[in-house]
Amino acid sequence: MMTNLMPYRSNLLSRNDRDDGWFMSDFFRPFFGSEMWNQNAFRVDVKDNGDSYLLEAELPGAKKDDVHIDVEDGVLTISAQLNNHSKEERDGYIMTERRSGSFSRSFSLDNIREEEISAEYVDGVLKLTLPKQQEETRQPRRIEIQ
Repeated sequence: MMTNLMPYRSNLLSRNDRDDGWFMSDFFRPFFGSEMWNQNAFRVDVKDNGDSYLLEAELPGAKKDDVHIDVEDGVLTISAQLNNHSKEERDGYIMTERRSGSFSRSFSLDNIREEEISAEYVDGVLKLTLPKQQEETRQPRRIEIQ
């Protein structure tokens, strides 16, 4: 179930406090709020492939060596450093929309086999394969009273 891979926020409600609309309203909400979304984040798509998730992050202009993926305490963090132009190159511009600086997003890794996460970076798109943990199937049984 896709709810296992959630954008990480330290103030998430406990699972008992969520209603049915929580997933759709919170999962696709920008990590730091809408005002930060347009300026300091990058776009991510997540696809459920059955036994794994495919997370694709758009990082146009970032070099492979400037992209970092870290996992700590069940949280996956993708960060990138973009240096599209130097301060000297911006002098004289009336407007500039190219981004420079550091950008990052974090996701909770519930039910993901962290040691088997793999990544590739091609043409400004980071692709992470996040294998799901196999759910334990429990067989019903009757316990005899002695």
